[in-house]
Amino acid sequence: MGTLIAKLNLSSTNLSTDALNINLKNILTVAGDTRLFRKVLAAAEDELLTDQLLLAASAYGKSYVLLHNLSVTTAEIITVGLAANDGTGDEALDTTQLALGAGEFAFFPWDSSIDLVADAASGTPTIEIGVFEVA
Repeated sequence: MGTLIAKLNLSSTNLSTDALNINLKNILTVAGDTRLFRKVLAAAEDELLTDQLLLAASAYGKSYVLLHNLSVTTAEIITVGLAANDGTGDEALDTTQLALGAGEFAFFPWDSSIDLVADAASGTPTIEIGVFEVA
C-alpha cells in the first residue's frame, strides 16, 4: 500500500477581471496494481480492442489513470474511448471520451467497468499510461 498525491494548480492574472488561483489536491491510497508504461499507437488500426487496448477493465478495480500524449507533432492526436467488442471490425471508436493533442495529458478516476482503447489521428504517437488502483 502506498500514497499518491495528485495536485492541480490553475492560475492566471489576465484571463478576466478576476485573478484565477485554483489549487486542488487529493491524497490517494493506492492498494492495488500500479503500472506506468508507454504504448505506440498506429493511425487507422483495424483492431482497436486487440492492438490499441490501453487498459482492460477486467484487470483492475477502481483506479486513477494518467494519459499523456508524448508526441510533439500537432497532427498526432490520440483519441481515447470505447470500441464495440462485437466480433466485427473495431477500426473506429464507438464512443469518444477524450482527445489528447501533442503534449496534452489527462488524470481522471476510472471505475474499470469498461476497457479503454485509443486511436491515433495520424502517424505513430506514443502515449504514456499510468494506472493506480485504489482501496
